Amino acid sequence: MSAILAVCGENFCAMASDGRMVEEPAIPGKPNILTEELPKLRKVNRNVCVGFAGDTLAAVQAVNALDEYNVQYLTFEKILKILSERMRQIQTLPLGVRFLVGGRGRKGGFQMATFSTDNDCQPDIRPAQPGAYLIEGACAHTEVGPLLEEHLRTGAENWRSLDDVAASMDACLKAIAARDETANDKVFRQLVY
Repeated sequence: MSAILAVCGENFCAMASDGRMVEEPAIPGKPNILTEELPKLRKVNRNVCVGFAGDTLAAVQAVNALDEYNVQYLTFEKILKILSERMRQIQTLPLGVRFLVGGRGRKGGFQMATFSTDNDCQPDIRPAQPGAYLIEGACAHTEVGPLLEEHLRTGAENWRSLDDVAASMDACLKAIAARDETANDKVFRQLVY
């Protein structure tokens, strides 16, 4: 269920998700759609955004664990630790969950982390580099690598504004929705800069 995309540069992190939630296991050809309006991302505070794909109910439980803290003071590193530790405690459906976390780290630089239930929620953290973009995506039922390549990575050299980044992310989400009936083309966005 769901699709999530993230682009992180040296001075911003942008995330976009679709809005569809289906009952799992999804029935090919006619998934039971529960809602078309569920963003799978959250701006935790002015420094960090979180997004997920997969078992929505399990992921939301982990994200809601952040509310046990005063989120305005949570760092990128602490948010990542809370989410990964909480996900290890939550029972998930077989499709699992993949998280994307992006924003400013303790030292002020932008970075992105990914983790999933497939790798025991061990975060892979990468710092943004000058003149380059970190690009990630996830979808529960579709391989997004070729779509990221087509809609984001190959066009990145032509991005001149955040509107250009958003347009590329929108096109990628629409392409995912055209191939995967567990995703729709309703776009939700968050930005940290």
